[in-house]
Amino acid sequence: MLILFDIDGTLLRTEGAGVRAMLETFRALHGELGFSFEGVQMAGGLDRLIWTQMCMRHGLETSSHAHMQFRTAYGERLHADLTVEQTRAMPGAADLVHAAHACGAAVGLLTGNYEHTAHVKVTRAGISPTLFPFGAFGDEGATRRDLPPLAIARAESHFSRKFPPASTVIIGDTPMDVDCAKANGCLCIGVATGPMSRQELVDAGADLAVETLAETSMLIEWIKQVTVRAV
Repeated sequence: MLILFDIDGTLLRTEGAGVRAMLETFRALHGELGFSFEGVQMAGGLDRLIWTQMCMRHGLETSSHAHMQFRTAYGERLHADLTVEQTRAMPGAADLVHAAHACGAAVGLLTGNYEHTAHVKVTRAGISPTLFPFGAFGDEGATRRDLPPLAIARAESHFSRKFPPASTVIIGDTPMDVDCAKANGCLCIGVATGPMSRQELVDAGADLAVETLAETSMLIEWIKQVTVRAV
């Protein structure tokens, strides 16, 4: 079985530090242009798409070079600014990651973050990035739906075995996580530690929705049962 974790709102929270670092990066690169994320899809969004929306709003260049410059500068700023005190692992998140490894699951990331900033965030939350040897990230697709096939392919390459979408579980906190799972034939656990309620995640189509990830044994047992049935 393959388990793919979202980061923000699922594994951890940074109390707005990530958003602040992104805004400060825009200001450092382009000056004071009244940058704001108002009206920009942040929850469940991809960092590259967030960057593109901001650039288009403010008439900024959207070339690959401009994006690389932003991605590098943002990664450096987040690494410098994000503290352990600002970063809080969600209830049960670290325990679930460790339990998934203990039961023989392949464990990776599926996140809107860039790979570097993803690793910065989980490290600050006290979760080793080595627990996620593969993943799919926020500059690797036009939409979040593009990410599960990438993560699955990387898991298959890493472990030299097949992981059918039907035995792949995506864990996230927004309807975007549910949507990308369902669009690719994967299962989804919705967790209400982000902006959405448990009922909203149920309504979005999550196969299982929970308030937190704290019930480790129940979650692992559910994953085992549904992935065995899918094989």
